[in-house]
Amino acid sequence: MTSKYQSPFKEGEVPQILQKLHDSELRRHAEQIATRDSIRALFEEDWFADEGAVDAASESRDAEFDDLSLLLNEAPAVLSEPHLEDLKTSPLDVLCPQQGNPGQTNHVEAGVNAKIGRSNRAGQPLSTPGRAGLVARFHLDHTERVVAIRAIGKLHIDPDDQLEKLLKTDAFIQKLMKSYQGVGELPEWAKFVSPQMKQYFRLHLLCTKTDAKTITIRLDHDSAEAALAAPRGAANFLAEIIKRTLAKLGIDTDLAFNLEFNHTGSIENHPLHIHGAFCIPEDRVKAVSEALRKALAMDYRQRYKNLAVHIEQPRNARWWATYCIKEYGITASKLEAERGRKNRPDYATQKLTQETKAFYEDIGVWLNT
Repeated sequence: MTSKYQSPFKEGEVPQILQKLHDSELRRHAEQIATRDSIRALFEEDWFADEGAVDAASESRDAEFDDLSLLLNEAPAVLSEPHLEDLKTSPLDVLCPQQGNPGQTNHVEAGVNAKIGRSNRAGQPLSTPGRAGLVARFHLDHTERVVAIRAIGKLHIDPDDQLEKLLKTDAFIQKLMKSYQGVGELPEWAKFVSPQMKQYFRLHLLCTKTDAKTITIRLDHDSAEAALAAPRGAANFLAEIIKRTLAKLGIDTDLAFNLEFNHTGSIENHPLHIHGAFCIPEDRVKAVSEALRKALAMDYRQRYKNLAVHIEQPRNARWWATYCIKEYGITASKLEAERGRKNRPDYATQKLTQETKAFYEDIGVWLNT
């Protein structure tokens, strides 16, 4: 017995969806360029010292954008989903399937067309910020659609029409991501994801949360030297001061940051500084900035627009996470040279690390259902 399936898209609908996706990527890409230029102006001398590393990261993101543009042009070849009336599962199961045997699930859903449009590539590790950011963003969009479908029953709208749109969009994006990323298990978080990429995922996820803010702290000489001499390492030492300062203001938040040294050669200010993210209400930004300045950067001498403590809303989660980790290896080597033993150049709260691990594993499940 065979089952008859047909495309869920009306004639001429796929090119329209493709064009919308491509236009959306063009806008996002343009926003990233604008963000890069605005932050270039913001960080002045710090930026130009690191310009080679940042431009290399920018080129990596450009390549990821080109990959997706090519994928969108070829996308009709990967479309073969049944109509809603042919599905034997609930709409929520389609959007948010139970974890099981990915290969078996795919075979059942695709029926006699199980091999049509399937990617033959093995699952690739999300080993660069460009690739990881792209897949992570589309997965976050997927989770928003899951929330939307659960809310449909509470709204006075035609549920069938809305379900149709949500399921079509989700199936389409999932097919694109499988073709782009390939199918197969993602590398295990604990053993095979590098510390640098773990920090990227933490920062990316943190910057998407409510009240998320980016933070840069340019340390004064006393704070920087005390951190470098701290027995538990500079990152842990500075994290404790930041958390203690926030606690005095009644703020308990997730926190992640990276240490960096600028390369200007100036001795007026210490080269050690922090780039990271946390979550605080907008109306507390001024108080938090002043408290952290007093705790860690009281004697920092401002040059150009380089504030001692700079806090703002994330302009682009993917871009900021990439910027924060851009000198991970360089900083780790310098810390080892300074202290004579290996030291991590990053910090993240345990709760955030646990959430990020779950987020990463959810991406793997999504790509294999």
